[in-house]
Amino acid sequence: MGKSTAFINEFDFTDHDSALLSDSASIKINNANSDTYRFLHMPYPFQITLEYCNGDKNNDYVNIMTLSAEKQIMYQESADYKNFTGKKAIMHYHDYYEFVMVLEGSIIQHIEGKDYSYNEGSCCLINRSLCHFEKYQAKTKVLYIGMSAQFILDLMEGTKNSPFLAESEILNSPVYEFIKEDLKKPGEKAYLDFIPAFQNQTLIHDLHSMAEEMINIILFPKFGASFALNSKFCDFLRYISHPEFYHCTTIHMDANTDFLLFARIAHLLEESDGRLTRSDLEKQLNYSGDYISRIVKKYTGLKLFDYSMSFCLKKAANLLSDTDASIASIATELQFTNRTHFYNLFKEQYGMTPKEYRESLKSSASSSAV
Repeated sequence: MGKSTAFINEFDFTDHDSALLSDSASIKINNANSDTYRFLHMPYPFQITLEYCNGDKNNDYVNIMTLSAEKQIMYQESADYKNFTGKKAIMHYHDYYEFVMVLEGSIIQHIEGKDYSYNEGSCCLINRSLCHFEKYQAKTKVLYIGMSAQFILDLMEGTKNSPFLAESEILNSPVYEFIKEDLKKPGEKAYLDFIPAFQNQTLIHDLHSMAEEMINIILFPKFGASFALNSKFCDFLRYISHPEFYHCTTIHMDANTDFLLFARIAHLLEESDGRLTRSDLEKQLNYSGDYISRIVKKYTGLKLFDYSMSFCLKKAANLLSDTDASIASIATELQFTNRTHFYNLFKEQYGMTPKEYRESLKSSASSSAV
C-alpha cells in the first residue's frame, strides 16, 4: 500500500478552528458569515478532500484533509458543527464541479431542499448551480474531487487529438454530456447520480486504490507528477462512466425524489435481467422491500415481481431472436426451474409461446428477403 494508507484507513489530525483556515485552505469561502448559504471558490484547477467521520454524536468529530498541487491542509471539526445539529443548515454552492464518493458508511445529500441517500460505493456529480450540504449519519469516509470546468474539459477533449481511438470514447460518456449541457445552460438545477453495478464486486477496493494513488501523488510529488495525476483523474472518469461499473442517471431538481429511487431500481433490474430478489434490492438500495414495491407500483402500475419479469422476458426474447440456443437452455440461463412457468409468462407478455415467437421472427425474415 502507498504512503497515504494511514490517511485513507483512519487519519487523525490536530484540532484546529476551521474558521481560521478560510484564508489558507484551497477553497475560498465567500460570504462566510451568511446564515443562508455560502459560495465556495476554488482558485486552482482541482482539489481533493478526504473526510473521515467517526459518528454523529455531539462529541464525535470529522477529520478533514484538503489537497491541491499548491496547498495541503489538515484539520478537524466536531460532527455537531459539520452536520448542523440543532442549527439552521447553511447550504453552499461552488464555481467548480464536485464528485462526491462514499468510501465507507452512508451520507445524506441535502440538495435544494431535498434529501438523497448515498451508500458505500455510490457517487454523485454536483454542478455549479446547486445549493447543498452533506450530512454524516455514522462512521463515514467520503472523498470529494473538485475540478474546474476548464480542467475537466481539457482532460476529456484532449482525447480528440489522441492517436488512440479508444481514448475518445469518454466523449460519449454521461459525464461529458452532463458537463457540456451544463456549460450550455448555466444555472441548470441538475446533477449526476452514480450507483454501483450489482456485478461490480471489486468496487470498494477500486475506489480506495484510486483515492490512495491520487493522494500519494499530491503529497509526494516528483518529476512527472502532473502527468501521473491527470492519468489517475482520467482513470477515475473512465471508471465511473463505464456501465460495467456504474449506472448513471441525470437528475433534474424539478423531479420527485421518488424518481431517483425508481431509476436506480430500473438500472439494477436491467443489468440483472430482472433476476434480483427483493432482498437483493433492499441491500443494494438501503430501502425496505415494501417501499421499493410501492415505488415500482407508482411508476409502472406493476407489482415488483411483474416488473422484474418484464426485464427477464425481454432478455428471453432477445436470446430467441439473436441466438440459436434451445428454448430449454434459455429458460435455464434465466433461472427458470419450471419450463411450463416460463412458457406461460412468456405467452402472457408476448401473446405467443417462445417457439411461436422464434418462428414468427424467421417467417418475417424470410418475407423480407423475398
